[in-house]
Amino acid sequence: MKPLLLEDIFDALDLTIPEEQKGIIISNVVHDSTYATHQTLYFYIRKKDHPDGEKLKHYKNLFIITDRPFTNMEALQPEQIFMVDNIMDIFFKFTTYYRSLFTLPVLSITGTCGKTTTKEMIKHILQSSYTVQATVSNKNSSYFHLQYLVGIDENTDVAVIETGISEPGEMEEAFSYFAPSIGIMTMIDIDHTGEFQSFENYVKEKAKMIDLLPPDGTLIINIDDPHISSMRINDFKGKLITFGKNSNASFHIKETNYSENSMEFTFEHDGLEYKGVIPGLGEHNVYNAIAAFIGANEVNIDIETSIKLLTSFSHLPRRFQKIQLPNDILIIDDTWKFNVPSFHIGIEVLSKIAAPNQRKIVVLGRHGSIGEYAEEEYKKFGKKLVEQGIHKLITKGFIVKDISRAALRAGMSKRDVHHFSEIKELQTFLLDLLQPGDIVYFKAVASDESFVDIIKYFKNKN
Repeated sequence: MKPLLLEDIFDALDLTIPEEQKGIIISNVVHDSTYATHQTLYFYIRKKDHPDGEKLKHYKNLFIITDRPFTNMEALQPEQIFMVDNIMDIFFKFTTYYRSLFTLPVLSITGTCGKTTTKEMIKHILQSSYTVQATVSNKNSSYFHLQYLVGIDENTDVAVIETGISEPGEMEEAFSYFAPSIGIMTMIDIDHTGEFQSFENYVKEKAKMIDLLPPDGTLIINIDDPHISSMRINDFKGKLITFGKNSNASFHIKETNYSENSMEFTFEHDGLEYKGVIPGLGEHNVYNAIAAFIGANEVNIDIETSIKLLTSFSHLPRRFQKIQLPNDILIIDDTWKFNVPSFHIGIEVLSKIAAPNQRKIVVLGRHGSIGEYAEEEYKKFGKKLVEQGIHKLITKGFIVKDISRAALRAGMSKRDVHHFSEIKELQTFLLDLLQPGDIVYFKAVASDESFVDIIKYFKNKN
């Protein structure tokens, strides 16, 4: 964080401080009392936060802005506490003020899948020339916005922010923090729709990026995605850049090919043809890479340089991570995210890399929220498993038992579908089932620790 004088902050908030508090430096701004320390300005805005004056009184130059009392408030000095009428209004005055201190390009990346990988690719490219502030892993909820914002300082050249959407209003909130000038849309499908009245409303929330970007901003979109291409993209007043297999795309993907652990691809832009190789499997990674090339190009990294830099890119763990075991058994750890599009992508990539006579075994754990679309999507899951020639389906936990039923209805044999409630039972079954040459695909959400344990077991056992 850029250290700031307390009086300068309060001037921006239209608040006054006593004369004796002038000259105090603030080097930490938080909205979670857990992270309060010395020289801190703390905004009490979160209902789930429970500040305690007895714990906070030990910090020097800690100041609290609030619109309601809290536990042991009297343990603090009165001059440390500033009561306001509307804490959220004051808080967003601060975020606007802090963002206004810096003139730098900010890229916002949204979509159902591909956000994290595209962000990491852009970060990887830009770090060769710039100091980059970026979201960490897939921690993209609004809770983390403040720490990413104040992570920008005088040394920051560019920020790359992953913009996750799980409820109405979150796109506007992200833009109110970061004021991005470059927006990227990867792809859109069913995910995080529980807080939306319909999938259409979820898509509309994503589409708000079109209106929120400045008139001189840049919008980068996957034109092959039907939900994105149906948006009011022609209403965008800034610079529109499209990518995809569509022949009219600004960055036209002409060819993609699987290698052992990477994707080879060819694309065309402005009459020039480019060839590249990106670590990781799946055509979706080519789309992510092209989006990254475009985003980096908007920050003055030329395309050829980006292509070279991405050859050394490393994917985050548990994203279609290959683990080779003895007896030519291959485990695929894809247990970071399990939503509708990532399931279909994963099964398709599994089928692409499997040899013609190789047994494909799919092991499914807990998935993310699908809401009212679950029954319809389970049918599609079952159909996909049959279409892609999956030999064995194993599910664990009541949430995914309906996928087993859907697979049976789609035509899988009862002898090839197995369901377990306990991970130990599943583990024992797999030990008996696996044969030399099998490929085993594990799919679950990151929080399903039982899948972390079972994959670790097989790695250590062999």
